[in-house]
Amino acid sequence: MIDSKKTDTVDYGRLVWSDDLLLGVGAIDEQHREWIGLVQAFERAVCEGRPDEEMRRTLAAAVAYTESHFADEQRVMEESGYPFLDDHIGQHQLAWDRVHAFASGEVTGDVTDDEMRRSLAEFLPQWLMLHINTADRQFARWLKGTAAPGTPAGPDGRVFGDIPV
Repeated sequence: MIDSKKTDTVDYGRLVWSDDLLLGVGAIDEQHREWIGLVQAFERAVCEGRPDEEMRRTLAAAVAYTESHFADEQRVMEESGYPFLDDHIGQHQLAWDRVHAFASGEVTGDVTDDEMRRSLAEFLPQWLMLHINTADRQFARWLKGTAAPGTPAGPDGRVFGDIPV
C-alpha cells in the first residue's frame, strides 16, 4: 500500500500522505506513513460497508499501532528533554480515550455499531492530520532547533499556542 518512493504522494483515500507531512524525524515520519495507511484501511472498510470482521480487524490494527506509536513518540520526546512533553501526552491521552471508547464499545446512548464506526472513521483521520501538522510539527521544530521564518512563538517558546485535540 505504501509506495516505495518516499517523495511521491500516496493516496490513502480521504486521508492522504504527502511530503508536506514530513517532520524530518525519520522514525516518526515512517511511523506516520504506516499509521495513515492503517487508519485509511479502517476508514475505507467503514465507508464501503465491508464485512464486520474486516472492520474489526482493520480497527484493531489501527488501535494497536496507535498505542505503539504514541509510546515510541513519547519516548523520543522524553529522551530529548522536550519541555512540552506533558502537553503532548495529554493530547495523546484524549485521543486514545476516544478511540478506546469507540473500539471497546464503551460509547453510551442510542448509538448503533454502524454509527460508532462511522464516527470513529471520521474522527481518526481528522485528528491524525491535525495532530501531525501542529503538535508533532512543533516537536520536530524544537528538536531541530528551527522554526519556519516568520513563525511566531509564544512567550513560552511554543510555535503553536493552544493546540486543539
